[in-house]
Amino acid sequence: MGVFCLIEKSYSGGMNELIKLADRVTKKRGLTLILTKDRSRQIKTDLIAHLILNGPLLVVSGDEWLPDFALSRIIYSQTIQIKEVAKSLRTVRASTCYRLWDSLASISSKGEPILVLEFLHTFYDANIPIYTRLFRLRECCRELARLAFYRPVIVMTRIIDSQDYEKFIPALSPIANQTFTLEPEVEQIKQPALF
Repeated sequence: MGVFCLIEKSYSGGMNELIKLADRVTKKRGLTLILTKDRSRQIKTDLIAHLILNGPLLVVSGDEWLPDFALSRIIYSQTIQIKEVAKSLRTVRASTCYRLWDSLASISSKGEPILVLEFLHTFYDANIPIYTRLFRLRECCRELARLAFYRPVIVMTRIIDSQDYEKFIPALSPIANQTFTLEPEVEQIKQPALF
């Protein structure tokens, strides 16, 4: 399990706090933005496992990563009904900003909670002109706002030290009902006893 700290002004905690947050936000409509400092793949896998153990979930991935065998192991540690639980997970990969917009636009307004992973990732493609990326980003944010009006939406994206991130995050932040930052905790080094 990953080690991190979740911060919303003075709000902080570990994996259990993220699970409580997920439980809280998936019970009501709206958009929750979670910013991460790294890829946080184990944390995302744990979060997806927890959410699908409690009901259906649609995961939209803005990069090529989706949880693998680790997800099955977590589910298996909680229930023997792996196939039934796995059926409650639907996934969509969107490798470009065009596909991300298309994926979000094709999702119906009503349905299960949505978890969007690495939302800003597709907008960093320097092969696409910046004005096109900004236009698509605004279109995607409109779709997220539409979906969040009817169902719970959690958007996770990485904080990147770049000019593009500084241009893109202002389009995403205002549509969030609440924003949290996942801070990696420094693991305490314990010196073994000598005797």
